[in-house]
Parts: sequence; structure tokens; C-alpha cells
Amino acid sequence: MTYSAYRIISALRMRQFELLCVLAETANMRLAAERLHLSTAAVSKSLGDIEHQLGVTLFQRQARGLVPTAAGNTVLKRARVLLSEVALLADDLQDEREGRLEVLRIGAPPFVAWTLLPEVLSELRAAGASHAWQIVEGRLADMQHKLLHHEIDALLTMNTPSELGQLNQEQIVIQPICDEHWIVVCSPQYRAGLCIATEQAIWPQLRHADWILPPRPTQARMMFEQCLLDHGLAPIAPVIESMSAITNLNLARAGHGLTLMARRTVQASLDDATLVSLPTEGLASIPIVLAHKDNPLRHEAIQQFYAAALRRLTK
Repeated sequence: MTYSAYRIISALRMRQFELLCVLAETANMRLAAERLHLSTAAVSKSLGDIEHQLGVTLFQRQARGLVPTAAGNTVLKRARVLLSEVALLADDLQDEREGRLEVLRIGAPPFVAWTLLPEVLSELRAAGASHAWQIVEGRLADMQHKLLHHEIDALLTMNTPSELGQLNQEQIVIQPICDEHWIVVCSPQYRAGLCIATEQAIWPQLRHADWILPPRPTQARMMFEQCLLDHGLAPIAPVIESMSAITNLNLARAGHGLTLMARRTVQASLDDATLVSLPTEGLASIPIVLAHKDNPLRHEAIQQFYAAALRRLTK
């Protein structure tokens, strides 16, 4: 960046960055003005001043409302980061004044949130970690968005092209933790009714069973279909399709069919014999990783979390 460009951009105020972000969210001058407690004329003038100052058009005025230009999207991406950092700084200062514990925001897909995270938090507590945690659970696509926009500090998840492929690897640090093996499971009653000639479950036979699976493009569904393809078989539609790992687990326990899950997810059910596993070929282990941005304000807390995950999940 040239010195003159730096001077121009550094002259912008946080209030102006906020105005741009609100305009992008509302796509409407009047709605943005209401949110910012300004007049519509003041919002229009402020946008014009910013565009004149930067020398670029940031929004196109279309019938459906304001639409960011390519330059507008570039500015908005950085503006959101700046505003997020300011909000984090304000929170940190407030916590310091009130003596609150530092809060580390961890995102995770459902199966990680209710199997791996409790173990890592137990390890952190045993080590005397002096901060609190906020768990943000949801679909991985949403978690990736939150990570990129500083709404969570780190993401504990699987690392495959279908899972982390949308992340900009240049902006994200990915630290490996362990491998998670996936297995086919069902209730003992359902297993007794399967017509499998040998102990080694055969995919051509299992293909005709009742399957309980999440929708595409989840890792379990893609892995299942790839196993069929590797054995020269066409993919099939599941008898029951559900996005919830807990729902699929309970459906399998109730004898509704086979499902594919991470071993840690079903280990308790295997131990109490409410589920049994079927030996199958072609199911790979999936790396579990911690993904995060290189954030100096959260670096120490994130590395404490990572060290605890290594100690606990690689035992």
C-alpha cells in the first residue's frame, strides 16, 4: 500500500466503517438510518463522502436496494474485522475492570461438541485454566463463517476438503490433534436380522440394509457414498435422513437401521451393548484439528486449549 493510500484510509473513522457495514446488511438507506439513529440524508451524504475520500464506488444503487461493488466487498471485509476487534477490545477492558475471567469462544459441529469438547474442558479445568468458555455449536459452514468474521476464537472440527475446504488457508492456522475412526453401527436386534454370510460385513450386502444418514455434503454421507463407489456400487438414498447426530444415534439404538458415526460418538453405546459395530472395509480415519486465526489477543488461551486437547484426545 502506498503512503498516500494509507493516509486516506487511516483518516476514516470507526463510525464510517460501521455505516458501511449497516448499509451492506440492510441494503437500504432508510433502514440503515433508523438503525444508526441518523436521517436518510445524513447516511446518503456520509456514503458519498466515504466514496469520494477513497476514490471508488462502494455500492451500486439498484431496484432491489444497495449492492456492494467489488471494491465495496473488499472494504467491507476489512471493516468487519476492524469493528470486531474493537468490540473484543471493549469486552476485554470491561472484563479487566470487573475482574471477569477471559472468555474463549470455541465453535464445533454437533458430534464434536458433545463428545470431544467435554473431555478437553475437563483437561483444562484439571490444569487450572483461568478463563471461561463459550461453546458455539452448529453446522460447520456457519462455524467457518463465524471464525472468519471473528465471532468465535477457534474451531474444533474435522479436517477434510468437504469440511474445511471453504476456509482461506492463508488466513487460518490449522493445528492437528488426533485421528477419529468412523464405524458402521446398529442395534443388536437389527444386526441379528441382517443376512450377512460372514463375519466380515460386505458392502454389496450392506447396501440393501436400511440406512440412517445425514444429508449431503456432510462427511458421514460423503464417506458412505465413497465406500459404495470404491466397491463398484451406486450410491443409495437412506431410509431415514436427519442432520442431527444425536437423532441418528437414537434411531440406530431403536433398531431402525445402520448408521455411520465417529467411534467416540458411539463408544458409550458400544460399551453398554445398545449398539454393535460391523467390521467394514474402506472407512478412513478423519483428522481432528483446531482451526483459528493468528490473534495475539487470544493466542495464549487458544494454545492452552490446544495443549489440553492434545493431552486428552491422544491418550
